[in-house]
Amino acid sequence: MTKIVQVAALTAAFIGLGTIGHSEDRITKLPPLPEFESAGQEPAMASLGKMLYFDARLSGDGSTSCAECHSPEFGFGDGAELSRGYPSSKHWRNSQTIVNSAFIQNGLHWDASVPSLLHQVPGAMGTPFAHNINAALAEERLRQVPEYVEMFQDIWDKPPELETIALAIAAYERTLISADSPFDRFLSGDIAALSQPAARGLQIFAGKGNCVDCHNGSLATDEEFHNTTVPRNPELFTDPERQITYRTAMRGFNVPAEMYMSFERDPGRYAVTLDEKDLGAFRTPPLRYLKYTAPYMHNGILYTLEEVVEFYDNGGTEDVFGTKSPLIKPLGLTDTEKADLVAFLESMSGTEITVEAPDLPVYGLPSTALATNTDEIAPITSTTANAVGQSGISSSSIGLAIVSGGDLQLNQTEVAGRYIVVGEGETLGQIARREYGEVLKYLEIYQANKDVIPDPNRLTPGTRLLIP
Repeated sequence: MTKIVQVAALTAAFIGLGTIGHSEDRITKLPPLPEFESAGQEPAMASLGKMLYFDARLSGDGSTSCAECHSPEFGFGDGAELSRGYPSSKHWRNSQTIVNSAFIQNGLHWDASVPSLLHQVPGAMGTPFAHNINAALAEERLRQVPEYVEMFQDIWDKPPELETIALAIAAYERTLISADSPFDRFLSGDIAALSQPAARGLQIFAGKGNCVDCHNGSLATDEEFHNTTVPRNPELFTDPERQITYRTAMRGFNVPAEMYMSFERDPGRYAVTLDEKDLGAFRTPPLRYLKYTAPYMHNGILYTLEEVVEFYDNGGTEDVFGTKSPLIKPLGLTDTEKADLVAFLESMSGTEITVEAPDLPVYGLPSTALATNTDEIAPITSTTANAVGQSGISSSSIGLAIVSGGDLQLNQTEVAGRYIVVGEGETLGQIARREYGEVLKYLEIYQANKDVIPDPNRLTPGTRLLIP
């Protein structure tokens, strides 16, 4: 038996090929994709969604497509420390890859502030520092493209709408799956698929390095939130444009100004929960496909996997929030062990996903196609005239971003419950926090009352709202 096979055989128990190991403390194969609406139409939806993903007309000034910040060239991130954002603004966090994002169960983004791909699409469209487009404008732009109108008609028998735009783009993003890595072959029983250093690195990952405590499951993430004391990115605090976006986001999260103005680092999950134990905590990032997604961490401050391993070997940095995870402590790895661990991390990335931008259809006047379905065209309401989301921010005062889960429901009507009266200056987020103790419930209130809420960003005092 060769040395590589001997080492690989020793790790078999960890991945479940032997008699030891449990799903909660090891990395597993990717499961089947979660069910998706209109499964039989999903290929057609994905084909349309790919075009929309690359179409910059779904942004206010026609300059920013989804692929700008989630580019195939950069592992479906954008290759920058902090994301570029919409023109005249700059984002305050690193752009995460969307590869395998359809498998994430506990919310997207570094703070899990958006439940799913279905919710992320309209959220990004409505966010001023992402796509910055009014939903009605986005719909009308697509309705002036005959080829798009025909595709939407074929799939949904109606013109483009925000809900179906989201369904199409989410269907395409669900096709971006990486499951052909050397480690995947190893999981399938090919114990020679890992190089000798990678096989040793797996031993360190599961043992001395204790990486598996947080990086487990099918995506190598526990989907929980930990403060690992990642050092701050100075640009967030020295670039006025990034500070503008950051402060806007914090206001949207309803974080008190005296708090976010005093922070020296991104408060992470705290902005969503306002629970001090979440200060500086971010969701454990998945490790699949990470070879193509540098730089790393929520602020892109670490450029290489070697730097990431060194950071954890040192036990992190200063605990400025006092919430440092007890799992973060010096590891005492040797240089050889560090190199082996990097080799294992690289083994979790398979073939790079290459995608060519499609040829996009051009504007026209599809009046005939629309004339046959004028009864399907909804009037401009608070759902379409206003942004239906702020991508990545839990807004109690700016747009509608975070929802409590489930599919998009843009047409909810009767809901049983009780009534309250809107007070002076109250927002949906404040009402949700008061009535439910959770700001994430504000969209449920909006859904049940959209007929009496002309603008979800500015509630009229004295309005009687149903609390479902």
